[in-house]
Amino acid sequence: MQNILNILKLIRKFVMKHKLYANLHALVVSMVLTVLLMQAGSLFLFDYIPDHLSVIHRAYQDQSVWKLGVSQLESNFNRKEEIFNRLNESQNEFEDVLYSWAKNQKDTKLDIAYKKLLSARKDFADARVHGDSQAILVDKGQGVIKAYDDFVSSAEKDIVIKQSLVSLLQLVCLVLVFCIGACIMLMSWSILVNRLGKIIASVPNDLILSEGNKQFDDEFELLERLSAEMAARLEGIQVETKWINKTSTEKMRKMILSQDFLLKLTKLIGNSGLSELTIKKTLYSLERTLGVSNAALVFSEKGSRISAQRALFSSYWPLTFDENMFDESNNQTLVNHETKLIKGECVQCVTIPLPSPNGWLGILLLETEANHYFEDTELQLFEVTAQMLALSMGFQAKEQESRRVALLEERAVIARELHDSLAQSLSYMKFQIARLQTNFGTQLIESGADTIVNDMREGLDNAYRELRELLTTFRVQMDVRGLDHVLEEAIEEFSQRSSLNITLDNRLQECRLSVNEEFHLLHVVREALSNIVRHSGAEKVTIALVLQSSGDVIVTIDDDGNGVAFDKTKPHHYGLAIMTERAHCLGGKIDILPRRLGGTRVRLLFHPK
Repeated sequence: MQNILNILKLIRKFVMKHKLYANLHALVVSMVLTVLLMQAGSLFLFDYIPDHLSVIHRAYQDQSVWKLGVSQLESNFNRKEEIFNRLNESQNEFEDVLYSWAKNQKDTKLDIAYKKLLSARKDFADARVHGDSQAILVDKGQGVIKAYDDFVSSAEKDIVIKQSLVSLLQLVCLVLVFCIGACIMLMSWSILVNRLGKIIASVPNDLILSEGNKQFDDEFELLERLSAEMAARLEGIQVETKWINKTSTEKMRKMILSQDFLLKLTKLIGNSGLSELTIKKTLYSLERTLGVSNAALVFSEKGSRISAQRALFSSYWPLTFDENMFDESNNQTLVNHETKLIKGECVQCVTIPLPSPNGWLGILLLETEANHYFEDTELQLFEVTAQMLALSMGFQAKEQESRRVALLEERAVIARELHDSLAQSLSYMKFQIARLQTNFGTQLIESGADTIVNDMREGLDNAYRELRELLTTFRVQMDVRGLDHVLEEAIEEFSQRSSLNITLDNRLQECRLSVNEEFHLLHVVREALSNIVRHSGAEKVTIALVLQSSGDVIVTIDDDGNGVAFDKTKPHHYGLAIMTERAHCLGGKIDILPRRLGGTRVRLLFHPK
């Protein structure tokens, strides 16, 4: 039972999955059953009608015998025994198979007619046995003949009824066959013409045109070809869609990284301005955002120098850098791609200059693998970064230059004021002292006041000399090339004024000083050199500028002189007061220390702002 249920479930599942196939087979099976029903009706008639005809034929024969016998009884009653014998033979034949078949037809009137015929024959036989009169026997014989007529009539009517029913059944079956055929045709039309046509019509025209000139066995072969072509195209579209989605996601990721990079760069430049640390952070972020091996900013010789170093980079010194990159006549202001062979490996180099009205400030450079592909958005980000750096560097250079010019103008004004006021006053006092010594020299000596006058004269000379040095210092111009160059000029100046051998060790490349800090530092160095020239009798001087890990700057000026002990109470030690005041302006301190091997060390310690 379980197996039967499983089979039924499988059949139901198959039918639900293949409905068109199941419907078509149902129609075909119905048509076959209808045709079989028609054939069964025909076979029934072929079997039924001959039996009826045989019974009717026998009934006609027996009726003829009875008619002849009754007619003879009516005309010649004396021969009744002979007539009865013939009728008895007919009676015996009435019990054969044909009449037995008629007796068994319970669903028709033939059975009733048979019973009436049998009853009439029995009545005639009873009348003969009882010896009834001629009239009674003739009447009973006429009853038998009439019963035969009814029997034959019932048999004929039964044949007609059976033929009519079978004909009606065959007609109905024929109509059903036509209906089933029409259903099959309509279903075929709906499936093969309408639905298949709609499916083919929904196929792109280029597919139909490409397949339209070919010969096909039927519509399904065309549909198979089109389906295969559409499946191939769909697979291609899916692959392309996956690639587009992947690239779109990657582009979106890169776009978000680019926006984040530009936002951070804007905030970084806006909050702290450009410095070595800011540029290094920018280069490192640019390297990660673009997925390159190295990002570097190489400064030009005439460009605005944020750092004392020639280049700043994210990972290593740019391997592909070449001085020819700064040839403005051969290069455009656009992104330039090059592939160079470095240490046996191909390196792709992407550069863009940082333009300014006075020339290039530097070159922004990327290095990566030779097969690395830069998208347009990445190159745009590269260009925007270069433009922002160039604008910021240019603005910062202009701002520094403006502050420098303002400070120089202020110092020049102060120098003029000092020259016009204090210098004139000191000159006048020197002139008056000279007149005093000339006119009252003998009296001064006699009174012992000449010593005081000489001290006053020496003090005025020292004050006048320091004022002249101060005026010279105020008139010093801070070179746009930075502190290192100005210190070199100061060293050259003092070397020419004396026999000093001055060495400079500047390690402030990683430190950016403001204009005021550079001026104060320069004045401390100049004042220390001035004191060494006037008082120490040294031959060698070493100037060292060091940036400590804590961020403090230490400036030391060492000499191998006499190691003079300064007396701050003496007028000629105003230089020490000036250096102390400069150190105070820098927010630091200055120390004058003796060296272990002889000489003096001037040490300035301050923290840059």
